[in-house]
Amino acid sequence: MTQNKIFLSHLGCAKNMVDSEIFLSHFLRLGFEETEESDEADLVLINTCGFIQSAKEQSIDTILEHIKRKEVRVVVAGCLYQRYKSLSTQIPEVDGWLKNNQWEEVKSLVEGLGFQGKPVETPFDPYSRVLYEKGPHAYLRISEGCNKTCTFCAIPKFKGKMSSRTIESLVEESTNLIKKGIREINVVSQDTCNYGVDLYGSAAGGRHLMRLLKELEKLDVARIRLLYLYPLWLSEEFYEYMAASDKICNYIDMPLQHSNREVLRAMKRPGDTGRYLKELQKIRSIIPDVSLRSTFLVGFPGETEEQFQELVSFVRNAGLEWMGAFTYSKEEGTTAFELSTRVHHKTRERRKRELIQAYEETRYKQPSRVGKSELVLMEEKIDGTWIGRTQHQAPEVDGVTYVSLQSAQPGDYIPVTIKAEEGFDLLAKAYQ
Repeated sequence: MTQNKIFLSHLGCAKNMVDSEIFLSHFLRLGFEETEESDEADLVLINTCGFIQSAKEQSIDTILEHIKRKEVRVVVAGCLYQRYKSLSTQIPEVDGWLKNNQWEEVKSLVEGLGFQGKPVETPFDPYSRVLYEKGPHAYLRISEGCNKTCTFCAIPKFKGKMSSRTIESLVEESTNLIKKGIREINVVSQDTCNYGVDLYGSAAGGRHLMRLLKELEKLDVARIRLLYLYPLWLSEEFYEYMAASDKICNYIDMPLQHSNREVLRAMKRPGDTGRYLKELQKIRSIIPDVSLRSTFLVGFPGETEEQFQELVSFVRNAGLEWMGAFTYSKEEGTTAFELSTRVHHKTRERRKRELIQAYEETRYKQPSRVGKSELVLMEEKIDGTWIGRTQHQAPEVDGVTYVSLQSAQPGDYIPVTIKAEEGFDLLAKAYQ
């Protein structure tokens, strides 16, 4: 009997990737074979993103692209469908719809579409995953949903309040990932600092997150990276713990969104320019070799040119190694949706360009990493050159390190000397 083939179209963030991997796992358990060519597929699974307008448009375009092919079944899952249940009537050409966290529906959907699935004898595992990127790193989603009420964000509306995984279940999942060859675990959630507050009570200073990390450190993994850390939440004790750890990356990803106090209050976010600069200074004093990353939102309703210029000045003084910038997207279901003081779209785009330019000009003035010794996690070999990442480079969003090395395997942890910087990337040579 010919095996049915499935093509996964993953859209959205790292947290969404975990959902993609779980969905894919369940289809493969039912007898499907994964293919990297959509033209070969009998079924296309599209895991959508519904965060902001551009992501929604990309998701819709992807759906419309695949439903044109009459010979393939199209199934849509993910955040866009969670946010807009009416999609199923608006795009009737889609053959099936799946909600997140309802993996048991996959079997009935497959049978309803006429596919001959194989019997599944193993117990149902809601966290079983087939790794999408096929490399030595993976994401560990420690919670779903969010308790914060940022006025620009619709996620709590369709994801709900924070729901944390237990430490025991996360250790078990990490152990399974390591058995599959994972050497770097990237810890993700909507609000990583606040992990465990719903399970274990008050989590001041990241106390429960530290408890989890201490358990993960006991595992046979090369390094652990923390992503999406809420500003001004972690204690000095937590930073000192990071600095002393041999496995936790000296890497802080802290989406600040803005630095002007009035804009942040309108966003229902904490802090201001002064407090943020002091926090970054404190982090560097405790973790001297730290790499700092942040993201900023420009053009929020009511943002004045003076307030924006304060943000530009902040970025010039913050010394961020990595930065992302986004323009405000008006999203229904958010508090900011009702605000009338709009910033013109051309002004938003101009401010984004200016902020990125300020970051790039400042970044090239930072101390060089040339001549330093680093450990590089090897990812893949392309055209005879090995590509990897240091602890200062997160997957997908930061630069990479090109290593001059004759032989290696994905997942090798190689000591190198940084020989040159090329844009956002590093050139290195392995120790002889």
